[in-house]
Amino acid sequence: MTYLDEELIEDFKKINTPIVILPKERHNSIVQKINDNIPFSGSQIAWSLLEKSTYLGATTSQPALKSLDKKIKLIAEGDVLLVGDSTDNAYSINVKDLFLALRIFSTIPQHTYITQEDQSWIACISFEGDIYFAIL
Repeated sequence: MTYLDEELIEDFKKINTPIVILPKERHNSIVQKINDNIPFSGSQIAWSLLEKSTYLGATTSQPALKSLDKKIKLIAEGDVLLVGDSTDNAYSINVKDLFLALRIFSTIPQHTYITQEDQSWIACISFEGDIYFAIL
């Protein structure tokens, strides 16, 4: 577990919000599905190649985070999956707690990918400070 993972878990404990650490096999499966089904350019998703992608704004923008929260809650049910490229763990959180998770993950220096098991959509809080969303 990286320092970032420990920090994330501690942040969720402080706000008394449950977050589930997924088993390594499930983490690997999620990452593999993302890599197999979504085009990348270097270390980032090639958002311009996705027909239904939207740039929502900077991670420092509360309205951009709220917009992402709203978009996801319109189509998501149950648990949302979060996978980062600088954390060792993948996480699952109930969609009702999503905005809290977005605020916490937006402070982590990594690309954080947000999706659900069926990967019919994906979002990203990028290392560079941008927020994207796409229907797949």
